[in-house]
Amino acid sequence: MSTDSAAVQTLNRRIDELMRQHAALLTQLQQDQRRTRHLARSVWRIEEEARRRIARELHDGVGQNLVALMRQLDTIAAQLPVTAANGRDGLSRARALAQATLEDTRSLSRLLRPQILDDLGLEAALRWLARSVDGLQVELVLPEPLPPLHDDTATLLFPVAQEALSNAVRHAAASLVRIVVSLRGTGWLCMDIVDDGRGCDLDAALAAGRDGHGGGLGGMRDRVNLFDGRLNLQSTPGKGFNICIELPLRTYTR
Repeated sequence: MSTDSAAVQTLNRRIDELMRQHAALLTQLQQDQRRTRHLARSVWRIEEEARRRIARELHDGVGQNLVALMRQLDTIAAQLPVTAANGRDGLSRARALAQATLEDTRSLSRLLRPQILDDLGLEAALRWLARSVDGLQVELVLPEPLPPLHDDTATLLFPVAQEALSNAVRHAAASLVRIVVSLRGTGWLCMDIVDDGRGCDLDAALAAGRDGHGGGLGGMRDRVNLFDGRLNLQSTPGKGFNICIELPLRTYTR
């Protein structure tokens, strides 16, 4: 065998070995990515479960205690003699404080996770959300019927709609928001949210989010990617804002 032929064979063996190493490394990387994604999903679910429990405790625990306190104050006030004006005034102020605390508690509970989402599902939660925003016209379009959804899907989609409406009121000066939930292609559930507000520089908004000063667009994208979904954002100054989320229905349908 010539020296050149031996060198070529040696080179081919080396190339084959490098290709096997590359394939092994690629397989290991893919396995690590799957494990990392699985872990990230588990962490996300634990966080959502904590939010659910805190929200329910605020609503059913602290909220009910405040209602009981207000009733007790009303009972005491009714038992005071007519001449005890100072006592009545003090009880009235205490009741007003308890009422304000109750409203704040319920608002915080809904912000963490509205109970209607767990009790009645995404459709009812979106309809409630559309009715509950002051100073904004919300058009909601849902497929009839909305297919059964896994809890992960509802938990991903509802906060996006909630944040989009909040931003439309607080930052975009919008008067109309249109939310459309639809089925596209084979096994994809989509939610499009479009407002007529002032819009923004999307690159600047995403950069601000990475710096911790934005409206959570980067975190929204990360959560959607975590569940193999797609997030598309479109906006230009003066021309509104458009959020489109696509999630693989086949993966998370019951």
